Amino acid sequence: MQIGKSREFTNITKKTQTRAKLEPGTMPPANEVKFSTSAKVWAIVIIAALLIVLFLRIAEILPPFIWALVTSFIFNDPLNGLARRTGWPRWVWVTILFLAFFALVAVLLFTVVPTANRQVSQFSKDIPAMRQQLDDYLAQNDQVNIAGVRVSSETIRNALTNFLDTLPARLNELGLEAVRGGFHIALAFVVYLIATLYMMLIGSRAVFGFINSLPRRYQPEVRNLVLRIDVVLGAYIKGQFLLITIMSVSSFIILTILGVRYAVALAIMVGVLELIPFIGPYLAISICSAVAFFQPNHAFGLPALVVVILVAVALFVLRQIEDYAVIPNIIGRIVELPPLLIIFSVLAGEALLGPMGLLLAVPIVATLKIIVGYIFYKIVDADREKVVLPENSAFPELLALVNNSEGKRLLVGLGHNPEYLQDPANLHTLQQTVEAKNVDLALNCDNEKLGQKLRLYGFSIIEMPQEHYATNTTR
Repeated sequence: MQIGKSREFTNITKKTQTRAKLEPGTMPPANEVKFSTSAKVWAIVIIAALLIVLFLRIAEILPPFIWALVTSFIFNDPLNGLARRTGWPRWVWVTILFLAFFALVAVLLFTVVPTANRQVSQFSKDIPAMRQQLDDYLAQNDQVNIAGVRVSSETIRNALTNFLDTLPARLNELGLEAVRGGFHIALAFVVYLIATLYMMLIGSRAVFGFINSLPRRYQPEVRNLVLRIDVVLGAYIKGQFLLITIMSVSSFIILTILGVRYAVALAIMVGVLELIPFIGPYLAISICSAVAFFQPNHAFGLPALVVVILVAVALFVLRQIEDYAVIPNIIGRIVELPPLLIIFSVLAGEALLGPMGLLLAVPIVATLKIIVGYIFYKIVDADREKVVLPENSAFPELLALVNNSEGKRLLVGLGHNPEYLQDPANLHTLQQTVEAKNVDLALNCDNEKLGQKLRLYGFSIIEMPQEHYATNTTR
C-alpha cells in the first residue's frame, strides 16, 4: 500500500513540474507573490538597518576592506582608461599595477624606511639633551612670551618635564605594542591586498549592475546621482593623496635647507597630518618648530629662535600656497562643506571610528550632502514646473515666463552665468514681478557667486544639477 502511494505521489510531482515549466514567450504564473510599494520600502529599511547593525558589530575587521575600497576607487578610472586605449584586458593592467606596487614597497623598505627609522631612534636618544637644553633656557628666563602671553617658566617646566619624562616609556610601549600586534598587522595587510585585487578586477561593474537591475524609469536619476558622488569622492581622495606627496616633498626641502634634523621623518609626518583638516597642518608646524628649537646646532649659525621662526613661517606660507593655489586647482570647491561642518565631521568621525574616522569623515559627509540634497529636492521642489532657458537667453524671456506663470511653483534652469542677472535693476524688476504674479520662483544655476547674489534678493536657489529633473518646457 505504501509503495502504491509513493508511486502516485511521484507521478503527481512529475506532472506538476511539467506544468510549471514555462514555454518560450509565456508570462510567469498569475499566482506569483508580489510585494506592494509599502512592502518594498519596509524591506529596504529593514535590510539597511540589519546591515548597519552588522557593520557596527564587526567594525574591528572592516579597516582592510575600507582601505581596499578606497584604493580600488582611486585606480578605477586609470585602469578603465588603460584598458580602453590598449585593448588589453583589465586583469592585465591590474597585474602590472600590483607588480609595480611590490617594486615600490621594496624600494621604500631599502631606502626611506631605514632612514626614517634611524631618525626616529636618534630623536628618542636626543630627548635627554633636549630636556637639559630646555631646563637651561627656562632657568635663564623667569617668564616666556608665547604669542603675546607671558607664561611662568615654572609652569612650562613642569608641563614639559612631565611630557619628556614619560615620552621614552611611551615610545617603548608603542614599540612593544607594535611587536605584539605584528601578526595582526601582517594579516590585515594580506587581507587588504586580496580585497584590493578582487575589487580592482570587478571595478564599477557591481554598482552599475545594481543600477541596471532597477526599474527603467529610475535608472537615469540613480545613475546621475552615483556619478555625481563618484566625481566628489574622486576629486577629494585623489587630491588628498597628491597633497600628501606635494607637502611631504616640499617640507623635506624646507627642513633640509634650514638644517632641521630628522627631515625625512618630519616630512612624512607633515604629509600624513594633511589628512586631518585644520588641526593636522598646524600640529605639524608646531612639532617641526619644537624640533628645530631643541637641536644643538642651527643652520647658518643663526639663533635657535630665528630658525624656529623661519621654519614656522616657511611651513605656514607653504600651507597658504596649498590652500589658495594647489587645492582649488586639484580638488576645486567640489566638496563645498562649510568649515564648521568639516570640524564637526572630523570630531564625530574620530569618536565613531577612531583614527580612520579622521580620514573618512569629510568624504562621507560630502557624499551624504549629495544624497540629502537629492532627497530634499524630491520632497520640496520636485513638483515645480520646470523650464530650462538656453545659454543665449535674454532678460525679457525670463520676465515673460514669470508673467505667464501666475500662481504657479516654477523652477527655472539658467545658463552658467547670465549677465542680465548681474544688473541690480533687472533683479529688482524680477522681484516685483514675482510678487505681483504670486509666483513661487526657484532658480537653478551652477555659479556660486551668482547664487549668493540671487539669495540676497529673496530668490530660492536649487543646486541640484538639471539632469536630475525632467524638463516640462524648454525655451
